[in-house]
Amino acid sequence: MKIQTIVLFTILWASLSNANGQEISSKRFDPQTPIAYPKQPNNILNESRSPLRLPQVDNYKILKCDFHMHTVFSDGTVWPTTRVEEAFREGLDAISITEHLEFHHLHAPDLNATNLNREYEIARQTAERLGMILIPGAEVTREVPAGHFNILFVKDANLLEQFINYENHYDPSNLTETLEAAKKQGCFIFWNHPSYKHPRNEAEWYNIHETLYRKGLINGIEVANSNMYIPLVQQWAEEKQLTMFSNSDYHNSICMPTGCYRPMTLVFAKERSQEGIREALDNRRTVAFAQNYLYGAEELIEPLFINSLETRLLSTTDKETIVEITNTTGLNFDLELITNEIYRPVTPHFILFGGKTTTIVLKNKTTEKKKSLPRQINVKVNNFVPAAGKVLESSIAF
Repeated sequence: MKIQTIVLFTILWASLSNANGQEISSKRFDPQTPIAYPKQPNNILNESRSPLRLPQVDNYKILKCDFHMHTVFSDGTVWPTTRVEEAFREGLDAISITEHLEFHHLHAPDLNATNLNREYEIARQTAERLGMILIPGAEVTREVPAGHFNILFVKDANLLEQFINYENHYDPSNLTETLEAAKKQGCFIFWNHPSYKHPRNEAEWYNIHETLYRKGLINGIEVANSNMYIPLVQQWAEEKQLTMFSNSDYHNSICMPTGCYRPMTLVFAKERSQEGIREALDNRRTVAFAQNYLYGAEELIEPLFINSLETRLLSTTDKETIVEITNTTGLNFDLELITNEIYRPVTPHFILFGGKTTTIVLKNKTTEKKKSLPRQINVKVNNFVPAAGKVLESSIAF
């Protein structure tokens, strides 16, 4: 009887086990069917990331940086280490957490409000572990017409608390003294989102900005902030030789869709370090990147375009020339081929997306022998802006 019971139990267990193709046991198992998702990593270091791919330009290291963001230590909603991990997932090289000094702990009043460096101290260990460059920074917040200013490479933000008017946090009366004190710490100062809270939602260079500029207290300016770009601000940067920035100004948690990238400042550094970034900022070697547009000096943005391309001549006859173009980077190009005395493009305007290959057909407009035709076509890159109101004009060689 005992043997029969054991046999019956074994048969019953086997039938239950095979009823739906899965073993019934107390052991954990990973789903093995095609419908199952891949096993999720439990460590950020094991995650698959898709950073923005950029070409090599001369001997520079092009660092992807975001110098303007917030956490719960002012008016943001996330913890400082989250900002580091978000940037790591997106493949950034450097960030700066820039809390409003005047509103420190606005969203976290239960935290220690006496240390204005606290968010940097919390984030630093995570940044070091992930190989991120974390630059200590802060935001000086004053009412219009003064505006907001980010200060980078802060040695001790607590030394600036004496300039906060806790009865009127936006009091602009001592802005010059505040930025002078930051300058004494060796800070790099740039003006944030110049049109913010302007009564006409415009950018305007007031007397206070001229005073700060003449005192050396404005070293850079946000040409782009989040999804906002103002051509006049880029013109100011050109005329006054200010370093151009593009930053996210994130307050909430973020997750960029596949193929999209946050606003960032591309820094052409001689080395991947805080010192390398500072030297590049001081010498205005930056390009502002936002919404697939690049704003910066032509000598910086044109190599980003040319060095991204690989071309191959597919065929040529007396009547037409066919060229294959591959974009080896993650940048997207809004291209407009220009008809000249030699070539007429069949499709003048097209988008060359990052990582993609396309072909262009050129009608030959000359009866000269094929071997004597120059192998290049002039092009406008409509999303590359070397100066306010202009687009990049370059050429594609094949």
